[in-house]
Amino acid sequence: MWELIAWPFGKLLWLCYEIFKNYGWALFVFTLLIKLLMLPSSYKTQISTAKMSRLNPKIEAIKKKYGDNKEKINEATMELYNRENINPMGSCLPMFLPFIILFAIVEVVYAPLTYLGDVSKDKLKEAQSTVYDTYVVSAAVKNHETSVNDIVNSQTSLYDTLVSYKAEEKSTLANYSDERLKTLADVFTENKDLDIYFNDPAKVSPKLVAAGASSRLQLLVLSVAKDYPGLFDSEVAALCSDFDYTFLGIYLGKYPSWNSILILIPIISLVSQLALTVVSQWYQKKSGSTSTNKTMNIMLYTMPLISFWIAFSYPAGIGIYWIFSSVLSLVQVIGLNMYLTPARIDKIVSKETKKARKKPSLYQMALEQQKAQLAGQKSVGEKALDEALTEDIKLSRSEKKEAERYALNEARRRSDVKYGAEFEDDNEALVNARKRSAERYGDRLSED
Repeated sequence: MWELIAWPFGKLLWLCYEIFKNYGWALFVFTLLIKLLMLPSSYKTQISTAKMSRLNPKIEAIKKKYGDNKEKINEATMELYNRENINPMGSCLPMFLPFIILFAIVEVVYAPLTYLGDVSKDKLKEAQSTVYDTYVVSAAVKNHETSVNDIVNSQTSLYDTLVSYKAEEKSTLANYSDERLKTLADVFTENKDLDIYFNDPAKVSPKLVAAGASSRLQLLVLSVAKDYPGLFDSEVAALCSDFDYTFLGIYLGKYPSWNSILILIPIISLVSQLALTVVSQWYQKKSGSTSTNKTMNIMLYTMPLISFWIAFSYPAGIGIYWIFSSVLSLVQVIGLNMYLTPARIDKIVSKETKKARKKPSLYQMALEQQKAQLAGQKSVGEKALDEALTEDIKLSRSEKKEAERYALNEARRRSDVKYGAEFEDDNEALVNARKRSAERYGDRLSED
């Protein structure tokens, strides 16, 4: 699924790369374009937030009026939103869009050759398998506390050694055919110190091979192909040779660690996200629209920690993208708030309020449907009372009271049934009232 979502983003990133010929700068321009595409949505969200803040006094008045009656509060609040033409859920989508884009970017960063190259998928898959199988064999040799050079220098066949490793219990080579092991033995023989290279965490990150021969191995293909181009098809080797997967000299396929300069990426990511959160909250407080939802506020202030974790747990390219996104979002927040002054917001809101809708919004239609459903949930007694009061039946005051009492008893009976209590319904007031009315005025009373 994510490959399908990532495809258009990958092609946009490919276009940026074709212009700048550097993945880091292409990623920056790509992030800038995404922010520009989302600008209309961010603009509408800010206007919606301003509208919601203006309703706070009315909402507080509703809460004060109905006290602990949450059903009445919700109904009155929904009616208020409907009258003011406001969709309270309208700002939710822009909150989730960055995460959807992030997951698509993760796919593009892990598989740059798929989206930014023109090599066939079969050749890329073969290159990934080569990298993975070479890593597995290198690890198996290391686990036996030896090296390919030691095996070859001892006049022992590397192929025979690998076959013997395969026969061991719980061997990592158990799923490899003898033919495949013969091919891999030739690869190690032709490429000196290849096993030492693959056992060096600085060259080959175990995190990249943890999921098996998946698309994230393309990052290894990129780096390994620069040092051992003979391992791969000529087209794959040429693509990797020309591909600049760096930013300011940093290879974006590496993982940050505490003993590496790359640790600055998650730290800067945390700081930039924290700055975005503080500035956004400051503007909201200034406009009087600060959220009183504790859950929302907690989520806002945990986002910097989440950004640090993401930048630390994924290759440097993901952290760089997150930094770009946070910084550009900060610029966007400041710019929108400078443009949308209180006076300009008043003008925009007044114009939208006066503008008549030709047809109701989806939220309004959903509200009307909900009201219709609620109206259809009346009890038998309530329906009978409505029927009695709307028909041309003249009832005395006492008869009307009896009918109302019947409706009340009906509601009590329904409540008792719901909660398992016993209720004895012996009130036939409404039926008797209608019967007496029919006898008084000479009407015929139907038996149903």
